[in-house]
Amino acid sequence: MACTIFHDAFEVRVYRVLIDPLIWPLRLRIVRLCRELNVREVLDIASATGAQCRMLARAGMKATGVELSEVMVAAARRRNGRNTHYIHGSAYDLPFDDGSFDACLFLFALHEHTEKERETMLKEALRVLRPDGYLIIADYNRPGCASLHVAWQAIRLIEALAGGEHHAGFKDFVSRGGLAGLLARHALVPTHQSHSHSGAVGIAVMQR
Repeated sequence: MACTIFHDAFEVRVYRVLIDPLIWPLRLRIVRLCRELNVREVLDIASATGAQCRMLARAGMKATGVELSEVMVAAARRRNGRNTHYIHGSAYDLPFDDGSFDACLFLFALHEHTEKERETMLKEALRVLRPDGYLIIADYNRPGCASLHVAWQAIRLIEALAGGEHHAGFKDFVSRGGLAGLLARHALVPTHQSHSHSGAVGIAVMQR
């Protein structure tokens, strides 16, 4: 148990020091997207440290984060603010009623899983969306000239350091065409697409 707690506490520190700053520009774009879509209640699936929820709340939205890591949930709650709520739960079986949210976010939450798990996560997200709600996904797309792409090489290093099932999921995700491949396989038709991190990250918005 002590080793697990240490590992999780270290993961929180790494996320705050390394990951959150790296994806800060993407988080700002997600906030702008949600405002443009007139979203009021948002579910951030695999919300980690709660950084995205806090940004959404500061922009006037009600943000709920669901996260499997209890240590991450505790860390997010310690920095809790107005209009933010964090729940310990699984993306495979979201603890919410059908049609509970205007938007569901998957920010780098799908690539680390198996394809079957991704399918389950997508179905659950669509279930808790309200009619005409928005599914917003940001995840990796392998860029052209990847060997010369600085951001992509940094991403590959971070994912390799994650190791285990996480890295295996990343390699599978990329081999299947990244975000573009995921959308095609699951018949998700975007109403809006853009990119971040010099094209290494794709952003897609689908309306239910």
